[in-house]
This record gives sequence, structure tokens and C-alpha cells, in this order.
Amino acid sequence: MKKLAGLFKKEWVLFKTWLFVGIFAGIMLSLVIPYLIERFVDGFTLPKNQLSFALTMLVVLLGGFYSVLQFIASMRHDLKIKEIWLHSTSSITQLVGVKVIFSLIGYAIFNLIFIMIAMYNVKDEFVANFGQILLSLLLSVGILVIFQWMMLVLLLLFLAFYLQMKHFIGRFAIIIMMGAFFFSMNLWYKFTESQLYASIFHHIEIPLDWLAHYLPKAKVSTIEFIYNPLYVVEEVMMTIVIVILFIVATKWLEKVVLR
Repeated sequence: MKKLAGLFKKEWVLFKTWLFVGIFAGIMLSLVIPYLIERFVDGFTLPKNQLSFALTMLVVLLGGFYSVLQFIASMRHDLKIKEIWLHSTSSITQLVGVKVIFSLIGYAIFNLIFIMIAMYNVKDEFVANFGQILLSLLLSVGILVIFQWMMLVLLLLFLAFYLQMKHFIGRFAIIIMMGAFFFSMNLWYKFTESQLYASIFHHIEIPLDWLAHYLPKAKVSTIEFIYNPLYVVEEVMMTIVIVILFIVATKWLEKVVLR
């Protein structure tokens, strides 16, 4: 545990500025800019809270890309100084795993702040008690973090692929990597939408309609929320696949770095 704590502390020292800058920029865009527009722009009719909500949602969207950039910057920092990995007493799996965890924690904090701001901006549109607000906040942040975890693992896998290809074809490896990424994503999407996928993985269904009772309710219902069921087999499969991809990516990256 001390070793992992030391690695995490190193990430914090090197990349804490990314988190602070991201939060500062997000606050400027979601709170300060709407205030300035309302005060100095004549004829602007959109209510301040709606503008702030829209810009806050934009901040949340951009936060995913920002987190990816921070993770890439962290990986590039160590790849430029390979001795960090070559002479470390920790395995590359541990070194990369700490980077993933650090990025996800920062991403969770970022989203926690700005989803709270977004919910505050539309508080008058919903009827909810403290427990419902807290549950919706935790669910929103949790779902975003899970998807970001999948994204970082995929990014790690294709980074290893890029470094491997770069050894053979140089700078053109980025073109091959991008092509392989979009082709793989398209193929995976088609597979998940197929009847074969449903017949294999859509088993042990857990309905989620009951969640509606514990979440905030709109005063004027203009949007109908659809709660798709959860399939235990599918979720277990996805977790196993992501873990396997992470192990494959780190082992592949280790092979490339130690080459």
C-alpha cells in the first residue's frame, strides 16, 4: 500500500494543476460567463439559469475530453523518460493502474462539482427531497466515471498498438491507429446491436423502473424517461472484458517499453 500511495502522490504532485485549471475554467464558463452576458448583453432573452445550465452541461461534456488529455499527458511524461519504468520496483501494470485511478478520481471530483451546479440551476423545475437529489447526483457521477474507465482502458490499448506500429512505420502509425480505432468501435457497436449479442448476454434481467420513485420528478413532465433493464450477464461480461483489455494493454505496453 505504501508503494501505491507513493505512486499516487507522484501523480498528484505532477498533475494536480490539471484538476485545478479544469475546475477554474469550468466555473468561468458555467457561472461567470452567464453573469457577464446577462449584465452586459442587451436583448438577450434566455433566462440566466437556463444559459448557465446549458453551459454547465457543455463543461461536463468537455470534462471527459479534458480527463483523456490529462491521462495522455501523464503517459507521455513517463514514456519520454523510460528509466522511470525500467528502474521502478513497481510493475508497469501498477504504474499505469495508478494513472488510471488518479484520472478517474479527478474526473469524479470534476463532475461532482459541475453536476451539482447544473442541478442547482434547474432546481425550480423539479420536486425532490435531499435523498433524491443525492441519489441522482451519485448515479450521474458513477455512470460517467464507469464510461470514462472504459474509455481510458481502450485508449491505453490503442496507445500500445500505436507505439508498436510506430516502431515499424514511424509517424504514419497514427493514421493506422485512428483507422483501427474507428473500425473497431463500429464493429463493436454493430455486434452489441445484433440479435446474437442479445441472445448471448441479455439474461438475468433486473428492471430499473423502480428507480423513478427515488429520483427527482419534473413539475411539468415534458420528457419521458425510459429506464432500460440491467442484464447481469452483460454487466459481468463487460467488466471481465475491460479488466482483460487492461491487462493485455499493460503487458503489451511493457513489451514495447522494454524493447
